[in-house]
Amino acid sequence: MHARITLFALGVVSLAVVSLYPTLQFPSSAQVSTFIGPRVWPLTLLIALFTLGLILLAITWSDRKKALATEHQSTSDTTAETALSSSRFSLGRTRHWWFIAAAIAYTLLMDSVGFLIASLIFTFIGTLLLGARSWLTIAITLVIAGVLMQGVFVSLLGIPMP
Repeated sequence: MHARITLFALGVVSLAVVSLYPTLQFPSSAQVSTFIGPRVWPLTLLIALFTLGLILLAITWSDRKKALATEHQSTSDTTAETALSSSRFSLGRTRHWWFIAAAIAYTLLMDSVGFLIASLIFTFIGTLLLGARSWLTIAITLVIAGVLMQGVFVSLLGIPMP
């Protein structure tokens, strides 16, 4: 398990490093007439991707050392219980597939209902998939997401949304 997560984290860090060169080819704010240039958002995402990939590597390596230290203390009861629970169907085990389906539906829905409504629907589904159950939390998340999307894209960047 740790090897797969380590490979994934290394892939994320590698993707960020490889994507840096094409991102730096975008014009900066000094080269265009807008306050924030086309390079800012992809570069911000690459920095976040690189940083989070390194954090995931550090956490995985730390957990691996802890797991190796406590590996000898496991019992057969916990092994049987883990095997039983891993064979059951759960949302947690298939959540990533639901997110992929939601992202595809979001892309298709954007043409028919527009960016803001499709984004709010995607945010609602994503919030549910991430485990939020309080309707107050879900409502606050939707309001903040809507304000941020309109504020960043329309007001700050001057990009009209479809």
